[in-house]
Amino acid sequence: MDRISHHDRNTEKFEPPIGELAAKLHFEPTSEGLFVEAFTHSSYANEHRIASNERLEFLGDSVMGLVVCEFLYRKFPDSEEGKLSKLKSILVSAGVLASFSKQMGLDPYLRLGQGELKTNGRGKLNILADLFEAFVGAYFLNFGFEATRGFILPLIRQALPEVVAETKLIDAKSSLQELLQARGLKPEYRTISESGPPHDRWFTVEVYCNEKLLGTGTGRTLKEAQNQAARVGMERIKS
Repeated sequence: MDRISHHDRNTEKFEPPIGELAAKLHFEPTSEGLFVEAFTHSSYANEHRIASNERLEFLGDSVMGLVVCEFLYRKFPDSEEGKLSKLKSILVSAGVLASFSKQMGLDPYLRLGQGELKTNGRGKLNILADLFEAFVGAYFLNFGFEATRGFILPLIRQALPEVVAETKLIDAKSSLQELLQARGLKPEYRTISESGPPHDRWFTVEVYCNEKLLGTGTGRTLKEAQNQAARVGMERIKS
Protein backbone atom coordinates (compact mmCIF):
# COMPACT_ATOMS: atom_id res chain seq x y z
CA MET A 1 0.00 0.00 0.00
CA ASP A 2 1.33 3.48 -0.83
CA ARG A 3 2.35 5.80 1.95
CA ILE A 4 -0.14 8.41 3.06
CA SER A 5 -0.26 11.34 0.64
CA HIS A 6 -0.38 14.98 1.72
CA HIS A 7 -4.02 15.16 0.59
CA ASP A 8 -4.99 12.02 2.51
CA ARG A 9 -3.45 13.32 5.73
CA ASN A 10 -5.30 16.58 5.50
CA THR A 11 -8.67 14.81 5.27
CA GLU A 12 -8.21 12.65 8.39
CA LYS A 13 -10.42 13.16 11.44
CA PHE A 14 -7.40 12.94 13.74
CA GLU A 15 -4.03 14.30 12.72
CA PRO A 16 -1.31 13.40 15.24
CA PRO A 17 0.54 16.59 16.21
CA ILE A 18 3.96 15.28 15.22
CA GLY A 19 5.55 18.69 15.71
CA GLU A 20 4.43 18.68 19.35
CA LEU A 21 5.85 15.20 19.92
CA ALA A 22 9.09 16.07 18.11
CA ALA A 23 9.56 19.07 20.38
CA LYS A 24 9.03 16.92 23.48
CA LEU A 25 11.50 14.27 22.30
CA HIS A 26 13.96 16.78 20.80
CA PHE A 27 14.09 15.69 17.17
CA GLU A 28 13.28 17.35 13.86
CA PRO A 29 11.70 14.94 11.36
CA THR A 30 12.80 15.04 7.74
CA SER A 31 9.64 13.16 6.73
CA GLU A 32 6.76 13.92 9.07
CA GLY A 33 4.47 11.66 7.03
CA LEU A 34 6.39 8.58 8.13
CA PHE A 35 5.67 9.40 11.76
CA VAL A 36 1.98 9.96 10.95
CA GLU A 37 2.01 6.50 9.40
CA ALA A 38 3.77 5.06 12.46
CA PHE A 39 0.87 6.17 14.67
CA THR A 40 -1.80 4.70 12.36
CA HIS A 41 -3.09 1.39 13.69
CA SER A 42 -4.59 -1.03 11.18
CA SER A 43 -8.08 -0.56 12.68
CA TYR A 44 -7.95 3.16 11.84
CA ALA A 45 -6.30 2.54 8.47
CA ASN A 46 -9.06 0.10 7.45
CA GLU A 47 -11.78 2.59 8.35
CA HIS A 48 -10.18 5.40 6.36
CA ARG A 49 -8.54 3.41 3.54
CA ILE A 50 -5.01 4.62 4.27
CA ALA A 51 -1.67 2.98 5.11
CA SER A 52 -1.26 1.39 8.53
CA ASN A 53 1.92 1.22 10.61
CA GLU A 54 2.46 -2.48 9.89
CA ARG A 55 5.24 -1.97 7.30
CA LEU A 56 7.10 0.38 9.63
CA GLU A 57 6.58 -2.10 12.48
CA PHE A 58 8.20 -4.80 10.32
CA LEU A 59 11.22 -2.56 9.74
CA GLY A 60 11.43 -1.33 13.32
CA ASP A 61 11.38 -4.88 14.66
CA SER A 62 14.59 -5.68 12.77
CA VAL A 63 16.28 -2.42 13.73
CA MET A 64 15.37 -2.93 17.38
CA GLY A 65 16.62 -6.52 17.26
CA LEU A 66 19.99 -5.45 15.86
CA VAL A 67 20.46 -2.69 18.45
CA VAL A 68 19.57 -5.05 21.30
CA CYS A 69 21.84 -7.84 20.01
CA GLU A 70 24.82 -5.52 19.60
CA PHE A 71 24.26 -4.02 23.04
CA LEU A 72 24.05 -7.42 24.76
CA TYR A 73 27.07 -8.76 22.84
CA ARG A 74 29.21 -5.87 24.09
CA LYS A 75 27.68 -5.67 27.57
CA PHE A 76 28.14 -9.37 28.43
CA PRO A 77 31.38 -10.51 26.71
CA ASP A 78 31.57 -13.72 28.74
CA SER A 79 27.94 -14.82 28.31
CA GLU A 80 26.98 -17.73 26.11
CA GLU A 81 24.39 -17.55 23.34
CA GLY A 82 21.67 -19.09 25.52
CA LYS A 83 21.85 -16.34 28.14
CA LEU A 84 22.03 -13.60 25.53
CA SER A 85 18.98 -15.06 23.78
CA LYS A 86 16.98 -15.05 27.01
CA LEU A 87 17.90 -11.43 27.68
CA LYS A 88 17.03 -10.43 24.13
CA SER A 89 13.67 -12.23 24.20
CA ILE A 90 12.61 -10.20 27.25
CA LEU A 91 14.01 -6.88 26.01
CA VAL A 92 12.00 -7.16 22.77
CA SER A 93 8.91 -8.64 24.42
CA ALA A 94 5.54 -6.91 24.14
CA GLY A 95 5.56 -5.87 27.79
CA VAL A 96 8.92 -4.11 27.59
CA LEU A 97 8.27 -2.47 24.22
CA ALA A 98 4.86 -1.28 25.42
CA SER A 99 6.53 0.26 28.46
CA PHE A 100 8.87 2.15 26.10
CA SER A 101 5.84 3.56 24.26
CA LYS A 102 4.36 4.76 27.55
CA GLN A 103 7.68 6.08 28.80
CA MET A 104 8.17 8.16 25.65
CA GLY A 105 4.56 9.35 25.70
CA LEU A 106 3.69 7.89 22.29
CA ASP A 107 0.28 6.44 23.18
CA PRO A 108 -1.79 9.69 23.07
CA TYR A 109 -0.82 10.17 19.42
CA LEU A 110 -2.01 6.72 18.32
CA ARG A 111 -4.81 6.64 15.73
CA LEU A 112 -7.28 3.83 16.46
CA GLY A 113 -10.48 2.67 14.81
CA GLN A 114 -13.81 2.89 16.61
CA GLY A 115 -13.72 -0.75 17.68
CA GLU A 116 -10.32 -0.44 19.35
CA LEU A 117 -11.29 2.85 20.97
CA LYS A 118 -14.30 1.16 22.57
CA THR A 119 -12.16 -1.69 23.94
CA ASN A 120 -9.36 0.51 25.32
CA GLY A 121 -6.97 -0.29 22.48
CA ARG A 122 -4.68 2.50 23.66
CA GLY A 123 -3.92 0.39 26.74
CA LYS A 124 -3.30 -2.95 25.00
CA LEU A 125 0.26 -4.25 25.28
CA ASN A 126 0.49 -5.61 21.74
CA ILE A 127 -0.78 -2.38 20.17
CA LEU A 128 1.64 -0.29 22.23
CA ALA A 129 4.53 -2.66 21.44
CA ASP A 130 3.74 -2.50 17.72
CA LEU A 131 3.54 1.28 17.98
CA PHE A 132 7.04 1.48 19.43
CA GLU A 133 8.45 -0.73 16.67
CA ALA A 134 6.71 1.38 14.02
CA PHE A 135 8.10 4.53 15.62
CA VAL A 136 11.59 2.99 15.51
CA GLY A 137 11.07 2.23 11.83
CA ALA A 138 10.04 5.82 11.09
CA TYR A 139 12.92 7.19 13.15
CA PHE A 140 15.39 4.96 11.29
CA LEU A 141 14.14 6.11 7.87
CA ASN A 142 14.33 9.74 9.01
CA PHE A 143 17.71 9.75 10.75
CA GLY A 144 19.62 6.52 9.99
CA PHE A 145 20.93 3.72 12.16
CA GLU A 146 23.37 5.56 14.44
CA ALA A 147 20.82 8.14 15.52
CA THR A 148 18.20 5.44 16.07
CA ARG A 149 20.64 3.40 18.08
CA GLY A 150 21.34 6.50 20.17
CA PHE A 151 17.70 6.98 21.16
CA ILE A 152 17.07 3.27 21.83
CA LEU A 153 20.12 2.56 24.01
CA PRO A 154 19.08 4.68 27.03
CA LEU A 155 15.75 2.84 27.13
CA ILE A 156 17.52 -0.54 27.02
CA ARG A 157 20.00 0.43 29.74
CA GLN A 158 17.20 1.60 32.02
CA ALA A 159 15.22 -1.64 31.52
CA LEU A 160 18.22 -3.98 31.85
CA PRO A 161 18.38 -4.50 35.65
CA GLU A 162 14.77 -5.69 35.81
CA VAL A 163 15.28 -7.84 32.71
CA VAL A 164 18.38 -9.49 34.22
CA ALA A 165 16.42 -10.19 37.42
CA GLU A 166 13.64 -11.80 35.38
CA THR A 167 16.07 -14.07 33.51
CA LYS A 168 17.46 -15.26 36.84
CA LEU A 169 13.95 -16.20 37.93
CA ILE A 170 13.36 -17.98 34.62
CA ASP A 171 16.64 -19.84 35.09
CA ALA A 172 15.52 -21.00 38.55
CA LYS A 173 12.27 -22.44 37.21
CA SER A 174 14.00 -24.08 34.24
CA SER A 175 16.75 -25.48 36.48
CA LEU A 176 14.22 -27.03 38.86
CA GLN A 177 12.36 -28.56 35.91
CA GLU A 178 15.57 -30.02 34.46
CA LEU A 179 16.80 -31.32 37.82
CA LEU A 180 13.57 -33.16 38.57
CA GLN A 181 13.18 -34.48 35.03
CA ALA A 182 16.64 -36.04 35.26
CA ARG A 183 15.25 -38.07 38.18
CA GLY A 184 12.08 -39.00 36.34
CA LEU A 185 10.08 -36.46 38.34
CA LYS A 186 8.32 -33.17 37.64
CA PRO A 187 7.28 -30.13 39.69
CA GLU A 188 3.67 -29.22 40.38
CA TYR A 189 2.75 -25.59 41.07
CA ARG A 190 -0.32 -24.82 43.18
CA THR A 191 -1.80 -21.35 43.62
CA ILE A 192 -2.54 -21.01 47.32
CA SER A 193 -4.02 -17.54 47.42
CA GLU A 194 -4.79 -14.38 45.45
CA SER A 195 -5.36 -11.05 47.15
CA GLY A 196 -5.60 -7.36 46.41
CA PRO A 197 -7.60 -5.31 43.88
CA PRO A 198 -7.43 -6.20 40.15
CA HIS A 199 -4.75 -3.57 39.45
CA ASP A 200 -2.56 -4.69 42.39
CA ARG A 201 -2.89 -8.46 42.74
CA TRP A 202 -0.66 -10.55 45.01
CA PHE A 203 -0.21 -14.29 44.45
CA THR A 204 1.13 -17.06 46.69
CA VAL A 205 2.27 -20.29 45.04
CA GLU A 206 3.69 -23.56 46.36
CA VAL A 207 5.73 -26.04 44.32
CA TYR A 208 5.49 -29.75 45.07
CA CYS A 209 7.15 -32.94 43.88
CA ASN A 210 5.44 -36.24 44.70
CA GLU A 211 3.23 -34.35 47.16
CA LYS A 212 6.29 -33.04 49.02
CA LEU A 213 6.45 -29.28 49.45
CA LEU A 214 9.66 -27.90 47.95
CA GLY A 215 9.10 -24.17 48.23
CA THR A 216 6.70 -21.24 48.52
CA GLY A 217 6.83 -18.02 46.55
CA THR A 218 4.91 -14.75 46.30
CA GLY A 219 4.66 -12.13 43.56
CA ARG A 220 2.51 -9.57 41.78
CA THR A 221 1.96 -12.03 38.94
CA LEU A 222 1.40 -15.78 38.94
CA LYS A 223 4.56 -16.23 36.90
CA GLU A 224 6.66 -14.27 39.39
CA ALA A 225 5.26 -16.25 42.33
CA GLN A 226 5.98 -19.57 40.56
CA ASN A 227 9.54 -18.47 39.81
CA GLN A 228 10.13 -17.46 43.42
CA ALA A 229 8.81 -20.82 44.61
CA ALA A 230 11.13 -22.58 42.16
CA ARG A 231 14.13 -20.67 43.49
CA VAL A 232 13.31 -21.71 47.07
CA GLY A 233 12.83 -25.30 45.87
CA MET A 234 16.23 -25.33 44.16
CA GLU A 235 17.95 -24.03 47.31
CA ARG A 236 16.21 -26.69 49.42
CA ILE A 237 17.23 -29.52 47.08
CA LYS A 238 20.85 -28.36 46.91
CA SER A 239 21.17 -27.89 50.70
